[in-house]
Amino acid sequence: MKEFPTYFKVTTYMFLIIMIVFVLYVGKSFLIPVSLGVLLTFLLMPVSRWLESKRFPRTLAIVMSIILMIVVVAGLLFFLSSQFMSFSEEMPLLKVKLTEKFTFLQHMVSDNFHVSEGKQIAWLENQMVTMMESSGQIFGNIFSATGNFLAAATLIPIYIFFFTFYRHKFKDFVKYVAPVEQHDLMINVMRRTSQVSQKYLVGLLIDISILGVLNSIGFLILGINHAILLGVIAGLLNIIPYIGVLIGSIFPIIMALLTKDSIWIAIGALGVCVFVQFLDNNFITPKVVGSAVSINPLATMIALLIGGTIWGIAGMMLFIPFLGMLKVIFDNVEQFRPFGFLIGEEQKLKSKKKLFF
Repeated sequence: MKEFPTYFKVTTYMFLIIMIVFVLYVGKSFLIPVSLGVLLTFLLMPVSRWLESKRFPRTLAIVMSIILMIVVVAGLLFFLSSQFMSFSEEMPLLKVKLTEKFTFLQHMVSDNFHVSEGKQIAWLENQMVTMMESSGQIFGNIFSATGNFLAAATLIPIYIFFFTFYRHKFKDFVKYVAPVEQHDLMINVMRRTSQVSQKYLVGLLIDISILGVLNSIGFLILGINHAILLGVIAGLLNIIPYIGVLIGSIFPIIMALLTKDSIWIAIGALGVCVFVQFLDNNFITPKVVGSAVSINPLATMIALLIGGTIWGIAGMMLFIPFLGMLKVIFDNVEQFRPFGFLIGEEQKLKSKKKLFF
């Protein structure tokens, strides 16, 4: 068989990558709900299988697993909405506190930098006008995107139902398209891919719960208002790797600065976030999430940036488990093993060599 030159292979790979990125970007309104449906299907698959093992009809087992997911999500939304309602009742007080802090900051700038309060207000007004002019379109795009996503999100339970119901048909499809000698390999790849997503999602949910509890306890000890709400938000934002932690730490610090007289409370809130994140990085995530997605930090960061560029926040959450699933495919397909080596963790190399070479 004729061997193609290297430049032809590189050009082909680059063309495929460009086409894939183009399709992902153009079809994101359809592909994001479908991708969520696939991942949630892997997450709920053990539940529906367990119900089927108890002699529930397949259709009823799938519907019950979907209802369970909806109940959990609805319970979380109810909890957050009740906490936000309690938070909104204190908005007038927070507005007064913000005015006091702003006045204090004005005097400090005026005394130390000799900038009059009138000039400060004029500068802030100009900044607010510029911000309002640019934010109108931004908020319009956000509301439009949110509306489109919510409309598409109603299809996610339907996707989950059919993906689960026809799971055996997907397996048979792979057997039809693959040569007979590769059937076992392809089925093993499918099984390991689903296991990667299951382990990652379950571990992520447990990790978020632990972080929410630890953050809430720390904020309660410091006496920060709405500590539980802020702790849960900080835990939920951990879904977004790296960036979510930074965003989640801003809210309790601002709350401490607005409602407490001592700046040490705000420093304490920052200390809680740093300490909890230290525990998460060194103890919680390695034990709970483990090596479900054995991707090195560089590949993770690149996937995070590409996902955010193509699909926004949804891409930042989805591209990490998808990259882990892609690595399973790379490790089991001979011509793609160098790519699996490139994005994998350093400490896994020896075991991978034993498995595949």
